[in-house]
Amino acid sequence: MAFFEDLPVGKLTVLNGATLNALTISDSGSVGTLPTVTGLTVVHKQVGPLVHSTFTLADVAQAVVNGTEYQGTKLFTFPEGRISVLGVTSTLAQKTTSALASTLNASVTGAVALGSVTASNVSLTSTMVDFAPSTAFTSSATINVAGTAVKPVLAAPAHFDGSTTPIAFFLNSAYATTTDVDADATQTWTGTIAVTWLNVGDF
Repeated sequence: MAFFEDLPVGKLTVLNGATLNALTISDSGSVGTLPTVTGLTVVHKQVGPLVHSTFTLADVAQAVVNGTEYQGTKLFTFPEGRISVLGVTSTLAQKTTSALASTLNASVTGAVALGSVTASNVSLTSTMVDFAPSTAFTSSATINVAGTAVKPVLAAPAHFDGSTTPIAFFLNSAYATTTDVDADATQTWTGTIAVTWLNVGDF
């Protein structure tokens, strides 16, 4: 049988040993809250408490501020409760959309990560990387042409306590030195992020 993300929406009856079980396959957005982000689409496939969320990014914009060099974009907020994340895989490509010679320089090394809080330093540490670790990438060598995609991945299941404040999900990026950014720049991200998770309950 196909993995549940490929199953049709609706009721499906499957044989489990000698017992017939009815599963509900849903692509409803009710499993969490989506921010308004141009270029972002999300599809949720749900079987009971298990959810497979696919985030598709098509030139999702980020502003790169000279003198700061770190930035984050909220992609999702999970429902209130304890969230168990079974796995995260991603394929992400950066594209510089501002002048290379005077803003973000060509072919510099940056870092991208997925975390439960927005970026607040160029090292991308702690909860800035708790969904997928800081992963090096090379920025565009040519304006408006994406660099090589990289693949941040969660190495082991992780648990988050969103019982008081629901857990957020951020795309974070950074450049290590101020010499990489000569003036405020713009960049975009294209690719996919897949998150398999459970809402294990609230208090």
